[in-house]
Amino acid sequence: MTEKFPNQKERQKDFNCSLGFTMTVIGSKWRAIVLWRILNSNPIRYGKLKKTIPNISHKVLAQELKKLEMDALIERVAYLTIPAKVEYIPTERGKSLEKILAELCNWGKKYMD
Repeated sequence: MTEKFPNQKERQKDFNCSLGFTMTVIGSKWRAIVLWRILNSNPIRYGKLKKTIPNISHKVLAQELKKLEMDALIERVAYLTIPAKVEYIPTERGKSLEKILAELCNWGKKYMD
């Protein structure tokens, strides 16, 4: 499995537990939010995704999408049309985080106030 995800082994060396590794995959300021939006709007185009996360810059959104794709949590589907059309869909690996992200969301709703 690690050969399919070359940067996974590099990240694992910094942690003695799986929680640390998991947090490197979903733990940036925006990554879990971007993945959550993709999971809940499957498939979603870049423009619509950007509208659902208004405070994220285009640069950061593009970077997070690339990282999520590198970690095989999402798939970028490009259509050969004019104008170009790109959609993002969650992979099975990405879908496996849905319940975890839902619980984090529920925890945040409970304790935000």
